[in-house]
Amino acid sequence: MRELDRLGVVVRYEFLKQYRRRRFYGATVVVVLAVVLSAAMCEGWDLLARMGLPARLLEEKGAELFALWVSSMSALALLAAVFFSGDVLASEFERGTGYLLFPNPVGRGTLVLGKYLACLLATVLVLGAGFLLSALLTLAFYGRVPLGMAGSFGVTLAIAVFVNGMAFAFSSALKGGTGATLATLLTYMVLFSTVSTGLSHAGHEPWFMPDRASDAMASTYGISFEEAFGEMVGGGQAMGRMVRASGDPVVASLLLTGYGMGLLGFSVWRFRRREMA
Repeated sequence: MRELDRLGVVVRYEFLKQYRRRRFYGATVVVVLAVVLSAAMCEGWDLLARMGLPARLLEEKGAELFALWVSSMSALALLAAVFFSGDVLASEFERGTGYLLFPNPVGRGTLVLGKYLACLLATVLVLGAGFLLSALLTLAFYGRVPLGMAGSFGVTLAIAVFVNGMAFAFSSALKGGTGATLATLLTYMVLFSTVSTGLSHAGHEPWFMPDRASDAMASTYGISFEEAFGEMVGGGQAMGRMVRASGDPVVASLLLTGYGMGLLGFSVWRFRRREMA
């Protein structure tokens, strides 16, 4: 059997494992509920106007703002990606299943790549469900779907590549799946944002930071975020640098994909050299 065929077998097997787990269905339900509830609040309570957005902007870009608001809830799937991927490699050592798996003729690099593609596919399916529902709701309320939603989905896919890659990197290096999952969450949600904020206040534009690049998923709708949200977040030069660092979706997508591939490469390297305890 060729290595490519072995890779296909690993992807199918690992994806079925993800598909049969409760976490996959739980993540899908959470994303769908979040999108529906955000749409209900937005239209039922006139939430965007209550947030203090300029009336002119709401009139001109109402559909874009609504689509941005509801589709951003789909980003919860990126948190699910951490749970999909966090224990995938570490569990082979933690639970001792590597004793049965590693003697097989499938190379460790193929195993890592197959597991990664399966986790990425599970993430994309949950993301796709959220964005599809967001598009349908936008069409129902505004009669059109903003083109920026397609670009936003593309950036979100690049974020999924990165988040899964980071989770795999921690999973290949740490002893337990729980530790790898927590390390990924804390790094992405706390460490990156802390560093980005510090760089902005120090006078730098943190365009290369993953969290700033991730925010580019909201920059595809043709909306001035300094005008829309500047007052809510305090404005100032630091805020301006933060917004500009998230302003180019193409650069952000390339950056996140590159980071993700680099982390996946590290995962393969580390997994090949790791021994059963």
